[in-house]
Amino acid sequence: MDGTTDKYNGAFLAYFPNTLTVRPGDTVSFKENWTGEPHTVTLGTLAQKDAQAGQANPNAQQTLPNLIPGEDFAQNAAQPCYLASGQPPSNSNTACPKAQQTQPAFDGTQSFYNSGFLPVSPNTKPGSYSYYCLLHGPMMSGSIVVKAKGASIPSQSDVDKMGTSQKDALVNKVLPAFNAAKAGQFPLPGVKNVAGYGSPDAQTADINEFIPATIQAKVGQPVSWTVVGVHTLSFGKAPIEPGKFYSKAPDGAWHLNPAFAPTGFPPPPQPNPNAPPNAPISATPLNGGSFDGTSFKSTGVVQSFPPALVAPSITFTKAGTYTYVCLIHPKMGGVVQVT
Repeated sequence: MDGTTDKYNGAFLAYFPNTLTVRPGDTVSFKENWTGEPHTVTLGTLAQKDAQAGQANPNAQQTLPNLIPGEDFAQNAAQPCYLASGQPPSNSNTACPKAQQTQPAFDGTQSFYNSGFLPVSPNTKPGSYSYYCLLHGPMMSGSIVVKAKGASIPSQSDVDKMGTSQKDALVNKVLPAFNAAKAGQFPLPGVKNVAGYGSPDAQTADINEFIPATIQAKVGQPVSWTVVGVHTLSFGKAPIEPGKFYSKAPDGAWHLNPAFAPTGFPPPPQPNPNAPPNAPISATPLNGGSFDGTSFKSTGVVQSFPPALVAPSITFTKAGTYTYVCLIHPKMGGVVQVT
């Protein structure tokens, strides 16, 4: 799941390939390519309904718990849970009981089956079983097709080739937008600098780059970025290494690092789930004030998607070269040269 490319620093909200064919008794292993984007592999009859709704309507909302609904992981989504029937706990701070965290083989009848490693029961009925990511929703989904015992299925080499082909197709859809952005061509008038980017032609492929990589600025003049996606703009000595923003407690609970909180910036506006998708694109300013390079300053996690974008700004008070990073995505960094 997810992936990398040598064309740009990015992330893929997808499983490669998005359809696997197995037989009863086979085992499916999911490997995550870490790009800073947490993922789950969630199956079951409840996930099947959400995934099918998402395929019919890309704006459909998931009914299962979101992996990160606010300032921390939701334990009812982040920890393993295998339910023969019923729903996971409704309280995001409550994980499934330990007895329900022991993984059984997947037989297609469980209501909630939340794991990245999947043994398929010998008794699983032939059919198609959908799964999706509890952070990125039904748009990041896949399916496992179970055939009858003894049926012919693709080899591992064939599966690898299918996954690579699907990923390359997404990369090729995004490259024109990336190249245009590097040339300073943006669809929104007035945009000069972006934090993250993408293309409407490939909504499951993210460009995790600051564009341009180097910005020329003047002392006392604000520098602004338009954020596209979910990112931080973090200046100075970062308290954590980008991409290492999580920890696992002795009780099995997952938590976000407090370094994600805004420092020297006001809290960023939160997305409006009820905003009409066809509303005019606009950017809400987020003023980070002045910066002389002697401290740590960060926007915190900014969630910014069309049509409601967020535009952080900062004013440098001294000449010099300033580096900054996104604390979510490894290798996502930029430079501001101030004269």
